[in-house]
Amino acid sequence: MLIRVLVPAVDSPEAVSTARYALDRLTGISDGASTAFDYYKTLDESTARYRDHPRYGGLDPALSLQSETGKQFLEDAVEAQEAWFHETLDKLRVKLESLDSESVMDDVDLTRFDCYRLGQFAGPSVWIYDQHGAGLRSRSAVEQHLEYNGEDEFWVVPADVHY
Repeated sequence: MLIRVLVPAVDSPEAVSTARYALDRLTGISDGASTAFDYYKTLDESTARYRDHPRYGGLDPALSLQSETGKQFLEDAVEAQEAWFHETLDKLRVKLESLDSESVMDDVDLTRFDCYRLGQFAGPSVWIYDQHGAGLRSRSAVEQHLEYNGEDEFWVVPADVHY
């Protein structure tokens, strides 16, 4: 899947380097690491699957958030993440209304799995991360991250990840 890492940087190479630190943490490579993903590739690597993908039109390895392309690329991820969350939550509500506690405990219709996915802080249910590898799970989390680091220029670094 294609995720975005939102990082402060002065230029594209620094943004990719900073994003790699976060991605290393998300793949279990560095201290304080999780294993949210098996591996990653940034789009400056020739073997990255999304590098020349028709949907993304040959993305740059890092997109400035000051550019229209960068803003739209981040907004697309925020909207898609929100849509997935609301759709999954609506389906979960229907399941919880129709199942008894024992059925939920036994994970009938993958009900517990849906709960798990909705609560993830990293992994395939989270599509946007900060420079430390922390998931930005909502529009307000993205906005707070940008406000907190308001002095910095931000870049959106796409990464092809496998889980």
